[in-house]
Amino acid sequence: MQSVNRIIALLFTLSLFFCAAFVHSQTVQPLENNHSTLAAVKQKLFDLLGENTQFSVEPYNNELRLVTTQNHTFFASPDGKYLYLGQVIDTESKIDLTELVKQQQRVTLIKTLPRDALLSYQASNEQHVITIFTDIDCPFCRKLHGKIEKLNRQGVTVDYVMIPRGKVGSSAFEKTAAALCARNPQEAMNQAMQVGHYQGNVTNVCENNLVTQQQLAQRFGFSATPTILLQNGEAISGLIKTDELLQRLADI
Repeated sequence: MQSVNRIIALLFTLSLFFCAAFVHSQTVQPLENNHSTLAAVKQKLFDLLGENTQFSVEPYNNELRLVTTQNHTFFASPDGKYLYLGQVIDTESKIDLTELVKQQQRVTLIKTLPRDALLSYQASNEQHVITIFTDIDCPFCRKLHGKIEKLNRQGVTVDYVMIPRGKVGSSAFEKTAAALCARNPQEAMNQAMQVGHYQGNVTNVCENNLVTQQQLAQRFGFSATPTILLQNGEAISGLIKTDELLQRLADI
């Protein structure tokens, strides 16, 4: 845990200095002395982050190496001298390579989501499934919640991953758990999103594990709410118009 916290602190500090890096190609090409160059990158990262830090390094193209830690993905120069912690833009294709890699990783993570541990608003004629990382205390989350009925009518199932603004035992955590553990969690969440809390009957055993949901958010690297995750790995931050969201789903 200390090594993970160290990585997060380092990424935050260095991100103040790195805003974007510009490269010319996203095509992976054969590299000479591949093993030796990767070993050099790993050693420099060990020197920087500590020998107990867990991460992987792999070639991305001739200009970049892809570094993956538990909850973060970023690029490094081939010799490991530089880390690129912001957007890395291909100036020829105009593609954000950082977001492209994250999107590909999210597609893999989506397949591992424990749907039975999430609060789901299912569409009867399901055509799409979106996962919304949300919070009862978030005003924009409440507005987005009001769109669920329309989304369901349009064939969009909504799965919630709750990210309360507090740890276990906090007021935010407990009121979120109360809604999730209600006899009818969908109705309880509707009430909580309207008035900011839920008051009613709670079951003894809660199938929607809130701690599990918080851990899922960490795995995806999401902390801002609302964040809408599409099945193609695309992440949409903040409030979005329903018609625009439906169009983006249609374009997948």
